[in-house]
Amino acid sequence: MLRNITHTRRTVVLATSVVFCGVLFLGGVSVNFAQSGFGMSKGLPQHHQAPDFHLQTIDGKAVSKSSLNGQPTLMMFWAPWCHVCQVELPKIHDFHEAVKPHGLQVLSVGFADAKENVVGYIHGHSDVFTFLSAYDVDNIVASDFKIRATPTFVLLDADGSVRLVHPGAGVLHNPKLLSFVEDLVS
Repeated sequence: MLRNITHTRRTVVLATSVVFCGVLFLGGVSVNFAQSGFGMSKGLPQHHQAPDFHLQTIDGKAVSKSSLNGQPTLMMFWAPWCHVCQVELPKIHDFHEAVKPHGLQVLSVGFADAKENVVGYIHGHSDVFTFLSAYDVDNIVASDFKIRATPTFVLLDADGSVRLVHPGAGVLHNPKLLSFVEDLVS
């Protein structure tokens, strides 16, 4: 019994050390990402008008802030190399299918990678990308939205105001998004 307690303590100490080192390592990585322009992001302030933007979808259609006018939109800024994005995209697909009848649309914006990589990823996962998908040439739109992390979600209301900026995973559990969707559905 004493042997098991000692073994358990060693395991806890080892696990704590691994987590602590991981935090230090990830902290260093996020600093490097921040220095490269893709670290943590605050994005635009909420309840401000989104910047004007112009993108071309992968299908060749023009999409802009004015073309979205009147339609609430969840924008997802993502990159093919982003593992969190790869996990979140199918969830966003399911979310889109559920909210599409209520007028909320999704616009995925591939950035921070070469266009051929973004297009290749979209084509390779065409069952997921049933929503508008565009490529941000030279990361101009991401820069205008002050995006510094992948993924980052930006919720625009029907008037084009930013209602939510959510960097990272878990946007579908964000209370502000859930409240917005609840108001939209009711």
